[in-house]
Amino acid sequence: MTEQRIVGKGVERVDARAKVMGQTIYAGDIRLPGMHYGKIVFSPHPRARVLGIDCSAAEAMPGVRKVITARDLPGSNLYGYEVAHRPVLVPIGGETRYVGDAVAMVVAETQELACQAAAAVSVRYDVLQPLTSPAQAMEPGAHLIHSGSPGNRCCHRQFSKGDVESGFRAAEVIVEETYDTPRQEQAFLEPESGVAYQDRSGVLHVMSCLQDPYGVAEDIHIGLGIPKSKIHVKGTPVGGGFGGKLNTTIQVHLAAMAHLTGVPVMLVLEREESFIFHAKRHPAEIHLRIGAGRDGVIHALEGKVIADAGPYSGRTPEVVGLLMSALVGPYRIPNVSTQADAIYTNNLDSGAFRGFGAPQAAIARECLLDRLARVLGMDPLELRRKNFLKPGDQPASAMLGDSSVSVDILTQRILERLGPKPSVPEHSRKRIGRSICFDMPVFDVGAIPVLGKSGVGAAVEVHSDGSVSVYAGGTELGQGITTVLAQIAAEQFGLTMGSVLVEMSDNWTCPRAGRTSASRLSFGLGNAVLRAIERLRETLAARAAKLLEVPPGELVFEDTRIGTKGMPAGSLFFAEVARACSESGDNLREEGWFRASEGRYMYGHTFMAAAADVEVDLDTGETQVLKVVNVLDMGHVLNPVMAYGQLYGGAIQALGYGLMEDMTTSDGLPTSPSFAQYMIPTAMDVPDEFMSDAVETPYSAGPFGAKGIGEAALNCTTPTLLNAIADALGTEVKAIPIGQEHILAAVREQRRCQDNMEETRS
Repeated sequence: MTEQRIVGKGVERVDARAKVMGQTIYAGDIRLPGMHYGKIVFSPHPRARVLGIDCSAAEAMPGVRKVITARDLPGSNLYGYEVAHRPVLVPIGGETRYVGDAVAMVVAETQELACQAAAAVSVRYDVLQPLTSPAQAMEPGAHLIHSGSPGNRCCHRQFSKGDVESGFRAAEVIVEETYDTPRQEQAFLEPESGVAYQDRSGVLHVMSCLQDPYGVAEDIHIGLGIPKSKIHVKGTPVGGGFGGKLNTTIQVHLAAMAHLTGVPVMLVLEREESFIFHAKRHPAEIHLRIGAGRDGVIHALEGKVIADAGPYSGRTPEVVGLLMSALVGPYRIPNVSTQADAIYTNNLDSGAFRGFGAPQAAIARECLLDRLARVLGMDPLELRRKNFLKPGDQPASAMLGDSSVSVDILTQRILERLGPKPSVPEHSRKRIGRSICFDMPVFDVGAIPVLGKSGVGAAVEVHSDGSVSVYAGGTELGQGITTVLAQIAAEQFGLTMGSVLVEMSDNWTCPRAGRTSASRLSFGLGNAVLRAIERLRETLAARAAKLLEVPPGELVFEDTRIGTKGMPAGSLFFAEVARACSESGDNLREEGWFRASEGRYMYGHTFMAAAADVEVDLDTGETQVLKVVNVLDMGHVLNPVMAYGQLYGGAIQALGYGLMEDMTTSDGLPTSPSFAQYMIPTAMDVPDEFMSDAVETPYSAGPFGAKGIGEAALNCTTPTLLNAIADALGTEVKAIPIGQEHILAAVREQRRCQDNMEETRS
């Protein structure tokens, strides 16, 4: 690979200085002349029929511009990703399906007045019995949350390979267990927010924090009946998303407010509203069965998943499909049968969250593999090594790919980083457990023909002064994609980072690129930008060749110049060539389009390993995470500083998922409706020894050999922590997240079993 000046280096983020200095303008910071404030009236009931809405008291308040109900809305009043069955506002006579359903909206001159007016809207409900679990929703005769979904089934997915029945007949040892994984809140700092206005030409402009401007524009069009040509969606800097802003959130409501009032409107959800409104990680019941020989070779795997979809479809079919596929992991298993059902309930909404179902799958698979190792009396790592995929193997799942198998290299690297296992004094009541787990995360879904993600577009423009603009339709969520794209452009043109400006998340100026998810942007957008730059380099080189009177093939782009390599005298400044192209009428704006070949694979994937040492106090049930190590095959690392930041952040989220986070509900209502009740990891929970590392196996299809990395660190870190606790105790604790009470219960059960054994012997 050619030596690179900028790509592969830990250059400063292009957005870092403004964020650190407090200069970044988030959606909630926008102020427009004549701006009003919006407020949504949410249903307090998970399931209820709306009998009537009295807006008179709110409408009589001075300064209230308008109170909006379903009868005021143009269009279908329905929107939603793939399945448009989510109401903008629940109409009179309609049913609410969860506490995040909106029934009315208020627009007023001040935020305080909007809140007061919303409280004055009187809604009469016929409160109905909600369906609060998939089991309840699947019962014969259960109320159908959506009339066209028998059995309240949102989706069904299945996969098979080989002959599972014969595989289990050949197995000498069979282990099985059911794991219940919890609902997890994304806990992003910036709540859903935005500003919208309609200009004199009738164009509706929506500026909001989001992960998919194209999907938002589509939903506004479907829900409100506004022509797509008159919808301009501009994504603002996002203060955290992790999938929670992948669905259209407040944008259709905001657009309706601006459209119906004729004034600019700001809408910002309060934290309690945000918690009930946006989609969370799917709670899932995963039953997994593995059959193996006494030598540890796995013959068969069978998995059945039931996921709580919540009230609407959203991203559930994708998430559940990936969850089911990811049950196999990076292992060579000849006989596989997996199936998954997602069931509608009146609980909180479920949808995208970093990992897209893979973390749930990893918990079940990796925990059951450790149990299999205990039954066989085998070291858990050796069991895994016996079953790793080998070069040339095809993954035994619905995930097909052509990424090189790197689990052996990961194993070697993580053992080096772990070092010897810590010990405790001989008579201490504390124990230390260790675990190493593996996963095969996806990072490209480019061949799946679903709205906006089956291809990625970007445009690059060279200006006459030699500066460069990159227009990319993805979203900067804090992951650093703007910096990566600037690095690629600067590298290819031989410019400095300061010469490149990256514009993102605008459905008017940026080519369609789909949503920002699935670790797809560096891979997809990087390739699209490279294709656009390739054509621009040809144009620039052709013009420079004429000016220098040399063949274009002899020219190089470096040090802000275009010329013959090693001959500064025979070169021109990049800006000189750009100006000459402009004056000659050369095209200096090109679009690049990238779509992974469907015939080659459906998912691109990579490999990762996670390890942990956890100390457990047998008397108190307290745990202390002593060490966490993540090692990921990143392909070629485009920006090491940002890459390792992704690994650290993902591991911390995984720590919360395994040890403290659970967005529980009671009768469809959240029991932890704000950060005052919902626990997330803090700096005090991060272990002193917290390490991330990379294995680089360049990927031929990736830009500069890169793979996606954004989600991977979370996937198998949670089961690593759970298995380390099990190793310390000598028994598995099935509860997730694991609390002190669960550990103490396991210790008591161990003592009871030991006492019974001693009584039997005596």
